[in-house]
Amino acid sequence: MSGLSLESMSTSAGSQSRRREDSSAETAYESDIDTSIDFDETTGIASFSSGTRYSIHELDRGTKDAVIKALSTPSKLTLRGCSPRGQGYVFLISETIDYHVRAPYGIGPYDGPSCSCRQDERNTGLQHPCRHTLWVCDQILSQLVPLPRDPYTWRIDGYTTKHGNVCDFVSDFHLDVLADSLHCDVMTGEPIKPRSRRIQTVREILATFSGNPVEQYRPDLTGETMGKRVVKEDDLEETIFRMLLENDAIFSYFLASMRKCGALNPRFRGFRDRADTALDAFDSYIKASDLERAQLSKNPQWCYKTFKDILEQIKAIILNLEIDRLDYRAAANTLVYILDQIVRRNEDHDAIRDGNDDDNPGEAQFKGGRKINIFNELVVQSRHNFILDVLDELSVEFIDHLLPDLRRIEQSITNTNIPLAYLHKLRDIMSRLRVPSPRSGSEPTEGSRKRTSQGDDRHAKRVK
Repeated sequence: MSGLSLESMSTSAGSQSRRREDSSAETAYESDIDTSIDFDETTGIASFSSGTRYSIHELDRGTKDAVIKALSTPSKLTLRGCSPRGQGYVFLISETIDYHVRAPYGIGPYDGPSCSCRQDERNTGLQHPCRHTLWVCDQILSQLVPLPRDPYTWRIDGYTTKHGNVCDFVSDFHLDVLADSLHCDVMTGEPIKPRSRRIQTVREILATFSGNPVEQYRPDLTGETMGKRVVKEDDLEETIFRMLLENDAIFSYFLASMRKCGALNPRFRGFRDRADTALDAFDSYIKASDLERAQLSKNPQWCYKTFKDILEQIKAIILNLEIDRLDYRAAANTLVYILDQIVRRNEDHDAIRDGNDDDNPGEAQFKGGRKINIFNELVVQSRHNFILDVLDELSVEFIDHLLPDLRRIEQSITNTNIPLAYLHKLRDIMSRLRVPSPRSGSEPTEGSRKRTSQGDDRHAKRVK
């Protein structure tokens, strides 16, 4: 971490009150330590970041070719540790190498993904899959479809026989949504700015450490300082804030350490972010004019499908993957969060906002009668109990802390056009949560004992 040292951070209790008012003197920086090696093939000289240079002229042909090939691979090196071993020493080195995976969609000159690690194969037609293309395709597919119960079968190009080219689905999924889900940037050639989801996640991480609600935590930390030095003198919090925005490895490390915080649990955080993206898209569509709506690809139908896909993916993880108690609780938090947000938007909106004098009376009446209501679409008209059917798969111990939220949801939908079966399902779940747990020393009722036993049997192998 460039320029970061204990001496550069004040540890006094009043350090936050001495934040610099003038940040104009802060200059652009490189967030990673420079470990690059520059090699000039003309002179045969390799220049290291230490300033030392080396010549390859005295090497034999075979060794020279091997060194040239090694130096031509761009990478970042980090020395992580060293230890004595026998009559020598062992050094632990981490290497980050940048590869470019080209994943076409539709019909193009390349039938399958290609990677810069195998440029020698590029002129021979289809590249054999490498670990980079296989990994990237898996990352994309994991966001598109529910977790399978059985393994997929690879084709010779690295795609699966069931789905084919995963990039054919990215357009409908939306590349910016995929980038948010995978915690990466969309590179357009312009200076990269932190994505709003990343900023929000980092703010939640730091707010959790501080013990303050995220809405009240450091409103000055907005990400507008991107491009300035990582270290903010006399301000440890903003220094960490900048580090988490700039460095993907540090961000992933922090997020992986937040499993106890349901809202930040890394396995389910992506689903919450996708839900928030769909909610923002829906809200923007409702506020837009008819002309603006025609240009929005994230329309209500896309939002409805996004929520249904999220629900299927969470259900598949619960049923098909061995996860622990922290993940089960995070799944419950995510499900109830989504339901709460949908319930809050139970309001009819006109499908056609602007009147048109050219419409005939019958057509105008038809247009005026159409309404957009995300709650009506996902909950009222659904053949399934939206969210509740999946929530019901979880044992009581994983959702009992959400009883106040479920009470609030029940109060909000009781006097609506909600189907009675849905309301009964919600109240059945709530009644299970009201029964004292055996951990408190009280005996459960026969009905709750049966339900809890079923839940324990269902998850006995998955809950450690």
